[in-house]
Amino acid sequence: MTSGGGLSDPSTGGSSTLKPYIKRKKSSFGDTKIAVLGQHGVGKSALSVRFLTKRFIGEYDQTIESKYKYSAVIDGETVTIEVLDTISDKDDCGGRDDVLKWADGYMLVYTVVSRKSFDSLYELKKKIDDIKKGSTVPIIVVGNKCDLAHMRQVTREEGQQMAEEFGCSLVETSASEDLKDVTDAFFQLCREVIDFKRKSRSFFDRVIGAFGLEKS
Repeated sequence: MTSGGGLSDPSTGGSSTLKPYIKRKKSSFGDTKIAVLGQHGVGKSALSVRFLTKRFIGEYDQTIESKYKYSAVIDGETVTIEVLDTISDKDDCGGRDDVLKWADGYMLVYTVVSRKSFDSLYELKKKIDDIKKGSTVPIIVVGNKCDLAHMRQVTREEGQQMAEEFGCSLVETSASEDLKDVTDAFFQLCREVIDFKRKSRSFFDRVIGAFGLEKS
């Protein structure tokens, strides 16, 4: 694991409960690269570290961008997940061109107590579409800080409407309280990345096969 935040290596966390004699198939699709995106203060680091270490930490150095590598078993396959915890500079939600080109899947995070953080994701989604030339890519929308219900500015219905417009799922959660929901959100996005790669490979194989038939 590489990190600017000085966290201990969580890479064994995904498989620590497995019995030694259980042999798992390793995914043939390489690393699953996840970029966690959103405005400053929405809880990107809290979500990432909660997933990786199962611990909640409330304070972070938000001037440092960190990349973590983590192994987990998803649907019987050992998957290596790279999580990029981005920093937001001038409200860009961390969506620099190099980040968007690097990632296989995107976790778009807002906080339910900030309308501005929610609205900013529409512009971020447009930028992803531009970078990916309009092709469908794995995305999940996460509404964080649901434990602060008394301060809520964004309803669940509004979050659901955004997710429908983006063609993806919505998860409302609290990094401080909902370990299961946080873990499920990352795993769901990983599954979608793997499925996307599988379909892309199948399409590529069909194209190569058709080309081979033409050549013969």
